[in-house]
Amino acid sequence: MEKTKLHHQDPSAKRRRVRKGTRSCWECKRRKIRCIFSSADDVACISCQHRRAPCVSQDMPEDLSPSRKGNRHLSERIARVEDFIKDFVTSKHTEGEPQQDRHLDQPKAQSDDSPTPSTRATQTVDSQGVSTRTKTETTAQRHLWAAFLAEDDAKILLRESARPSLYTALINTQPHSKLTLESLAVPHPMPQLPGPNTHPVILAKQMLMFAITLQSPCGEAVRGLSEPQGVLMSRLKMAATTWITAKEEMHGTVESLICIILEGVIEVNSGNLRRGWVVYRRAMTVAQLMGLHRSPMPPLKRIEPELQVDPEFMWFRIVYMDRYLSLLLGLPQGTTDKSMGAIPSLQHEPPLGKFERQLTVIASCILDRNESAFTTSATMTTQSIDSELLKLSRSMPTSFWRPVNFYSFTAGSPESLLETVRLSAQVYYYGLLIHLHLPYVMQGIADNAEHEYSKGTCVNASREIMTRFIAHRTFNPMSSCSRPVDFFALLAAMTLLLAHLDAHHHRKATDILAHQRLSDRAILEQAVERMDVISNVNKDVITGKSAELIRRLLDIEADAAEGRSYTTRSVVGDGADVDEGTDKKGDELRLHIPYLGVIKIARQDPISCELPGPHQIFPVESPQRESAIAVSNDAFASLPHASSTEEQQRLYHLHGTTQVSPFQGTLPASDWLNAQLHEQSILQNPSPSQDDIALQPHAGLPAITAGVNDWTFQGVDMAFFDSLMRGMPD
Repeated sequence: MEKTKLHHQDPSAKRRRVRKGTRSCWECKRRKIRCIFSSADDVACISCQHRRAPCVSQDMPEDLSPSRKGNRHLSERIARVEDFIKDFVTSKHTEGEPQQDRHLDQPKAQSDDSPTPSTRATQTVDSQGVSTRTKTETTAQRHLWAAFLAEDDAKILLRESARPSLYTALINTQPHSKLTLESLAVPHPMPQLPGPNTHPVILAKQMLMFAITLQSPCGEAVRGLSEPQGVLMSRLKMAATTWITAKEEMHGTVESLICIILEGVIEVNSGNLRRGWVVYRRAMTVAQLMGLHRSPMPPLKRIEPELQVDPEFMWFRIVYMDRYLSLLLGLPQGTTDKSMGAIPSLQHEPPLGKFERQLTVIASCILDRNESAFTTSATMTTQSIDSELLKLSRSMPTSFWRPVNFYSFTAGSPESLLETVRLSAQVYYYGLLIHLHLPYVMQGIADNAEHEYSKGTCVNASREIMTRFIAHRTFNPMSSCSRPVDFFALLAAMTLLLAHLDAHHHRKATDILAHQRLSDRAILEQAVERMDVISNVNKDVITGKSAELIRRLLDIEADAAEGRSYTTRSVVGDGADVDEGTDKKGDELRLHIPYLGVIKIARQDPISCELPGPHQIFPVESPQRESAIAVSNDAFASLPHASSTEEQQRLYHLHGTTQVSPFQGTLPASDWLNAQLHEQSILQNPSPSQDDIALQPHAGLPAITAGVNDWTFQGVDMAFFDSLMRGMPD
């Protein structure tokens, strides 16, 4: 065994004078043992040789001894051993390969100035060398590279994706303190084009960034691609999700977690909220396995050591989106963690960052309330949460609440991004208010002052959302990067119209919404115009069906304002009658909601929920029938009246209780015939364009993670009516 050398002793170090005949090292003195040398020529004592520690004689400064220098030399020894093992494994894997390939695949020798393993904050994985990859990584890399773009297309998208990639990375991996106009305006170096030896996770991340670029406002300006943008986007996403984000073997690094987050961004931008919810839930699970939810956070594996990300913020962002989507879809949250609202997490954040973190904590409280049975104590919980929201709004600077203004901005510019982020935070705030108070909207104005407050809050929040939706979609009708705002606009429109319908029912009470009715209708009609533009230009099914739904609700509200009466109740229908549609007692408006039932709106008869039987599928009306329009999935339909044997049942059907809403009333018998004819003219709407939208084949329930083409509203309508009806009196 090679004897330990005094390589650390500086010849220029001043020697100490020791007693004549003394030959002892500092380490033995510290341990209070005899310092014995095998021979007079040895430079290290027996004890230091056994411990493999430097033997520093007492005639040298004590600061050079291991006890004073810590484990630096031990770390260097470990580093050298690791390098030796790495070189040995590399040589074994590269046996039989051409000499040129081995030379290219070998990692560069570690320089003396590089950090030792003990000083690294994270563990790193080689991003270029392919020699040490597992079979799964090699297979994934081969399939990803096969699905990658042609070189010319890749160069175009690499150039065009610089700004969208920066925006996406900052929003999802960096705190708001880094999201400033200055940081967004600084030119950033263009990344290198991936090659066939690029780590599969890094390659997948670049492919997902390309797909997001094609979704963004910048994607509209991309020209010169050899394939249609939709084809490229689908192929890039499919390959990345198949071989990286959906494979557990590829998880465990910060970069693989980023890939899962990027997949969630793409799904939400596409309007596939249910798939997005599943993806973010997967991201949450992987993040928990990596320990991102812990404090202090354990060391994390990285493929790119220079990657600038904040793992703590990534955990917050995952939780933020999980609760955002859970509220929209009426699903439970994945974690009740509220650490993102703690003072240590808030102290370094700007006002907008604090606002989003505290909204996330409040969203958790609303989701907790929604999961419990609706009782009297829920009112106190609602009041407490409302107070927290009010307190939060007052903590924000006045400039935060200024009207949204995209004037003179260019789509995709840093200024437009910051304004969109501010708008999205405001819409989320007002959306939380709607979700908080929605169960009390149908209680009636004269019943309770607290219910009146809830109704007024929902109405005002709905107006705020609609004005922001119009401003944003007027500025940017093309991009699909603000899907949650689009869905919140749909909820706001339905809330506003149902509030006016409820006010029309309570004619003996003072209608506090009367003076705002025409203004509200004008706002909604303008929103429908914007939705029509988006639908026509982008062939967007979400905004198209949203516009159709709001337009028909506007017709019903106008009819109710003329004195017609609408009622509400929940029913369980006779499956045979519903399927065949043979009962012709009158026409009614139906909203097919997968996994919930059929919401039916009809004059005199109730707004109701018809629950499908265990083997029931929704009917398809014949195109030749002029008196009925069947709309698949979740659009309104005018269908025959349900059987008189229907049993009243609460919409929140898991509780199995009976309920009647404030809509219920009677229509004078003398007006019955005119009302029937008037309603028929409202509901039929025989325009060819609507027939094309409505008459689609429908074969049973869609998959629980169906996309927008099979389930347009993604269950947002189900969550809305479920919340609306759950607070109604039994």
